[in-house]
Amino acid sequence: MEVPRDGIRRDLSLIEQPKEVTRDDLDGDRCDIQGINWEKLGLSREWVRTKRSKFESDKRLKERLNPPAHRVPNCENYYSFVRNNTTHRAHYSHFQLRNLLAATSTNDIYYATKQKVMWTDGYGGPATCVMDLSSEVFDGHKPLLTTLGASEELVIAGGFSGEYAMTNLRSEFGTPPVLGRATEEQSGITNHIHTFPSRAGGATQAAFCSNDKVLRVLDCHTNTFTHSSHYTKPINCSATSPNGRMRAVVGDFPQTLITNAETGEPLEALTAHQDDVFSVAWADDGIHVATSAQDCRVVVWDARNWRSPLAVMESELAIPRSLRFSPVGGGPRVLISAEADDFVNVIDAVSWDKRQVIDTFGTIAGIAIAPDGSDLFVANSDYRFGGLMRFERGDHWSRGSRSPTRREMSDDEDEQSFLGIEEAEWESEGEMEKNRRVVGCRGGAARRGLGLGGREWLC
Repeated sequence: MEVPRDGIRRDLSLIEQPKEVTRDDLDGDRCDIQGINWEKLGLSREWVRTKRSKFESDKRLKERLNPPAHRVPNCENYYSFVRNNTTHRAHYSHFQLRNLLAATSTNDIYYATKQKVMWTDGYGGPATCVMDLSSEVFDGHKPLLTTLGASEELVIAGGFSGEYAMTNLRSEFGTPPVLGRATEEQSGITNHIHTFPSRAGGATQAAFCSNDKVLRVLDCHTNTFTHSSHYTKPINCSATSPNGRMRAVVGDFPQTLITNAETGEPLEALTAHQDDVFSVAWADDGIHVATSAQDCRVVVWDARNWRSPLAVMESELAIPRSLRFSPVGGGPRVLISAEADDFVNVIDAVSWDKRQVIDTFGTIAGIAIAPDGSDLFVANSDYRFGGLMRFERGDHWSRGSRSPTRREMSDDEDEQSFLGIEEAEWESEGEMEKNRRVVGCRGGAARRGLGLGGREWLC
């Protein structure tokens, strides 16, 4: 954690971080969500935050070429802190690549270290290694993991030399991962991987964004690359639309390319950023697309009108490195924007005019949302005060349920409240009943025979 005064840094070395911090442990300046006792240091957290933010803001003002965009007010409370397990420490191998965390449920959370992928749960459980690449060698070097993706049935990780590894989550525990190379180019860093179902049959596929200027699509069942699209600059991130027809592609260029997902043909080139773009997300309604770039801006687009952005928002302190939309069926819709350092922003994805700022100290290695929308996970990789944090959804959301139907509203509740909740979802109640993406209360997805225990919640 970089702070503007060396004396503060020396003092922080005297603080011993507990192995776990829960909401019951929080006690103002005596214990924050990272277990820091500011009172013991003779400081207040607010004072250190003010100093650090000014220090970083002054540096950014000297570097930036464009005036700041609109900063959305911090006035909401979508997620509340549950726990921080400080023994779980994700590692990022490249300062610009911050997608090292994935969650397939509150029971199943995956994060990357240098050569391993670890599993844990959201209830304070220990870590179990599900992929160990420490004995593998690529181009004479041990792999360094740079990105992580997961679906219900597999977890897949990419590395610095174009290498990748994937494990079937339904296989027997101890089954070796499937290994491969996306590219053998010297500049073949795997910048981002995301999984999606194929349009023909629903088999799991993975889109690889590589520094060698190529986007490749892997059939995960056959371990075969079936499509590739070549570009003029490195590709940093991509997101496939829910219907599988289009893909948003961003890279070392300020435009956002909307492409044909099968051919890679560019259909639109969206212009709003003034620097390289590093993250993109496509919402479950198929309409909203969000991007973030090194100009410290988050931009939201509406697929029904690509001519101009729906919203342009300034980050709190640092460059936004990863984006996630809340899932359909997960309550009032939000967009999560994780900055490189300290801050995770939870933005109202209806009005785009308010947000919640989750305030930590340290680098953010990744964020993940449980598929049912119940929990937000943040991997803080600070060497002294990092950990895996869990935040629980509030705003009338309850696990295993969606927005209330009209018949579920009590007589004394205002009808406008009901209407507001329904409009805040990605789809209507009727559409959600038919949408296979909605997790809701369907009894939980099939899980592998890992013998991981698990603390299953009951619908």
